[in-house]
Formats: sequence, C-alpha cells, structure tokens
Amino acid sequence: MAIIIVSLLGIVAVVLVISLNFLEKQHEEEIKAVISKKGGIVLKIERVAPETSAFKNDFNKSNVIYRIIYKNNVDSELLAWYRGINVPNDIHGDNPTARGDRFGEKWIFQSELK
Repeated sequence: MAIIIVSLLGIVAVVLVISLNFLEKQHEEEIKAVISKKGGIVLKIERVAPETSAFKNDFNKSNVIYRIIYKNNVDSELLAWYRGINVPNDIHGDNPTARGDRFGEKWIFQSELK
C-alpha cells in the first residue's frame, strides 16, 4: 500500500512540475508578444517576489509577477511589470480565487510610473 501512495505522490509531483513549466512558458510567450507589439525586444524576464514589484499591493496567491527589461529603437533599456495568472488553460482569464480580492492579468510600463 505504501508503494502505491509513494508512486501516486511521485506522479502528482511530476505533473505539477510539468504544469508549472508549461505555465511559465505561456507567460514568457505572452511577455515577448506584448513587448514586440510595442516595438521592443525583451532583454530579460525575471520572476520576482510580488512585494518587491510595482504590484506590491495588488496580488494574491493566484498571481505570478515578472520584471521585464526590454529595449526599443529610442531608449537603451526600459522596465515593465507583468502580473500573470496561474491558470494554464487561460492566462488571460479572471483570477480563479474564491475570495473577493481578484487580481487579473495586468501590465505596468515604466512610462506609466512617471
């Protein structure tokens, strides 16, 4: 019986890791697409602690926050923040939290912080 439980836990762990990698890849593709539409090229994507970001007061456990460094033809480097949603089948959907503090997908660009 213990072998079956350990095996099931191992399978769940593998599925969880694969799902998280898939979700991170979806977020990365979205980040690159949005920056490209703004005429930029992504230099660095970094997952950060929400408390250290522009979303320090606007997140919950269903969000993931990215700090993006990119460049365009005019400026050398620019900063953007992306609040992603941890829903692999719909990264653009509403945040699926049971509480009322919903924080959906959102971008903050350096120019909006000035």
